[in-house]
This record gives sequence, C-alpha cells and structure tokens, in this order.
Amino acid sequence: MVFYQDTFEGVTVSLEQYYTEERIGERLVSMLPPISPQHCVELSAGEGALLLPIVRLWPGVRISTCELDPENIKKLASNFEGEHYNIDVLSEDFDSVFEGRFSSFDFAVSNPPFSWRTISKYDAAILEKFNLLDVFSGKRVRSEVLFILQYVRLMARSSYMAFILPELMVCSSVLSKFRSRLLEFCSVVSVSEVEVGAFKGTEAKTYIVILKQEAGVGGFTYTDVAGNTVVKEQKDFCSGLHGLPPSLPSGCDNEFTVKRGNLSGKECRSLGLPYYHTSGFFKTADGVIPIPLESAVILGKKPLVACKGDVLIGRVGSRVVGRAVLSDGEYIVSDCVFRVRFSNPIDSNSFLRYWLDNCYPKVVSQARGTCAKYITVQDLGSYIKEFIDQHGQKSMLASR
Repeated sequence: MVFYQDTFEGVTVSLEQYYTEERIGERLVSMLPPISPQHCVELSAGEGALLLPIVRLWPGVRISTCELDPENIKKLASNFEGEHYNIDVLSEDFDSVFEGRFSSFDFAVSNPPFSWRTISKYDAAILEKFNLLDVFSGKRVRSEVLFILQYVRLMARSSYMAFILPELMVCSSVLSKFRSRLLEFCSVVSVSEVEVGAFKGTEAKTYIVILKQEAGVGGFTYTDVAGNTVVKEQKDFCSGLHGLPPSLPSGCDNEFTVKRGNLSGKECRSLGLPYYHTSGFFKTADGVIPIPLESAVILGKKPLVACKGDVLIGRVGSRVVGRAVLSDGEYIVSDCVFRVRFSNPIDSNSFLRYWLDNCYPKVVSQARGTCAKYITVQDLGSYIKEFIDQHGQKSMLASR
C-alpha cells in the first residue's frame, strides 16, 4: 500500500491510500533470483497484495507484517498465517516488537509510504545508526528512506529486499547521496520501470527495486517501461540511471543544445516583454519599448531567449508536458520550457515533425513525476539522438 501523508505542526494527517495491484506483485516475484526464503517481512502490508504471489510461490514461507490500519490487520491475519502487528514502524514500538530478531529475516517485500515527513527524535536516531544525519540535515526526510533503513536492520546477510519506490527515490539528484550511502550496506540486483497508471487513483511513476543485503556485488539489470533491458553498474544507481547515452554520435553535442528557462511564468508575465510559457506565446505589452532580449539582464538574471526557428518543448505539467512548437521570433523562455536549438545543418522543422509523430506520444505515456508530470534534459537528449541516428544529416539539411 502507498500511504500518502503530510505533517502539520507535529500531527500526521492521512490523505489517501493507493493499494498495490496484484499484477505488480507478480512482476516483482519474476525479477527475483532463484531463492527459497524461510521468513518474509512486510512493514506496510496493506491488505497483503504483495504477499499473495509470495505465498503462492513459496507456500511454506513464514510471514510477519506490520500495518497501521487495524481493519487491514484483521484481513492479514485471516489470509496469512503468521505474526501481524498493528504498529507504527517509525516509532519505538518497532524496536520493542523486533527486539532480538534484527538481522534474522531472509526476505522482505515492501511498498512503503510515499511522502516527506518532519524528522522526529526517533527518525534522527535511525538516521544516526547509518551515519546519515549529514545527508538529511534539514527538517524533513522521505518516509521511504526510513522504511528502507528499518528493513536493512531486520535483514540477514545475503538476504533480498524487494521494493516498489517512486521515481524521486530512484532517479532524483536530491537523493543521490542517500543511494550512494545505501550501497555501503546493499547491492542493487535489478530495477524495473513500472508503467504510469499501475496504481488505481494515481499517476505516480514507480520502479521495482531488488536489493541484496551485501555490498559490492557486480552489476544489475535495468528494464525500462518498454521491456528493454540493459546491464548497469552499481554507480549508475547513485547517479539516477538516466544519464545521457554514452553513444551519442560524434560531434552531436556541437549539433544541438537543450536549455531550460530560468524565469518563472509569473516573472515572465510581470515584465511586459515577449515570452513563451506552457500556456503559449505572449507578445510585447502595449506601450513597452522593445529591448534586445538576448543581451538583457532581467531580475538579476540573464534570461534564456528563444529566436526564430528554435523548438520549444513543455518541460512540466500533466496537460502540457511534451508539447512542442517552433518559435517565430524572439521570446523569453520560462522555466517550465526547454529550448532546443540546432546548428545550421539540422532542420528544426524536421525535428518538430519527428517529435510530434514519434516522441510526443511516448512522453505523454511515460512522463515522470508523482504529481506534476515532467521530462528531463537527459530524456530530451535521448530523443534527439534517436532523431539524428534515424535520419542522418543528409535528410536534415535546412529547408528554409
């Protein structure tokens, strides 16, 4: 179960619950290496959707669960023989329940809460156990981080943990240091991208991540949403899995640039100057004297400016992400937009047609983000690489 929550003045407020689709559990099981676990633990079990494929595959496995919802505890107890605890696993109750059983479980499965939370004294103690207080030196921490650490405390050496995690945990630079520290205790066995919409009621993009309680164990397999699988190194998990492809064509980085605007839509609107935001083009306001935007410094920043022929692509927003247009003049570009600029041999009109026909549908279905959908510079660079690979420079000669 994914349990969305927020913290206000020390009070945790439950917002919504999204339960794990059983088919995701089946896929998770299919990613596991050949193992025969004896004791499985689930710390946010919900109604037990992730456990069903586990007990089907290993009927004799012992089950231990924790769950906040007392109604779910009743369902778990009736469906799975084992130990079921109605506790908050991010509290001293966890230590009381599992005292004497740390480092004893040989398999774990989890769909932890997806949320930020204010760091409590207990949270700080857990972070300190793993020398992570410097990584989370502010007031907040991800609930998923704390759940993962609780599992690490429970697991025996060489045991396996299978998680369903949001994209922020797996790919963001914000948590790269945490992922790096995590690899001091664990190794990544496999990562698989889950299609958007896999959870009813939310568009959260998620990943199945299999970890082994043993550091420095070789590479791991990464499978994207289309089913393509590649082998990656452990360090790729720290960097977020989505670096620009190493096989960009020779000189490709000199043939195009991708840049994000640096003024917000609100700032753009306040200037009375020509600008492009996700809501479209806006001309100079009446009575405002035009200025040479390319050389201007506005609000203490040198704004990103689009010129005629640049391709402008929506960076963020569930309804506008991936939308693309050609600039017909000089406009300030908002921070919700990418500007793609090609060198002379490459025709931006050809790329725009290619983008709309081949790339935009993929962006709509595969865009990242648990709330607002977005794409990254790396994503965009990959699509441009595909365009260059498929068309070649001869077919992209400027037609202006």
